[in-house]
Amino acid sequence: MHIGDFKETYSSDQAVFINATSRFWLGILFALLILFPFVAGDYLLFMANLAGITIIGAVGLNILTGFAGLISLGHAAFIGVGGYTAAILSTR
Repeated sequence: MHIGDFKETYSSDQAVFINATSRFWLGILFALLILFPFVAGDYLLFMANLAGITIIGAVGLNILTGFAGLISLGHAAFIGVGGYTAAILSTR
């Protein structure tokens, strides 16, 4: 008797869409993400962009330090250079 969620094959373990319900909600999420820039105001779109950039940096750092166990100062420098470049380009 197995306790837990065991997959029988490797392909079922790697499946993104487990059932039709997850496919439906993922489609709804994609539709909302596509419609968001047309509905949201400038400030909300600006805040969503900042949150997205921060999430990308945090996930990259989490993968590097959490899963690989490496310490990286390059991520902070890379995000800082990107922010500086975006600020310079937005003022000109």
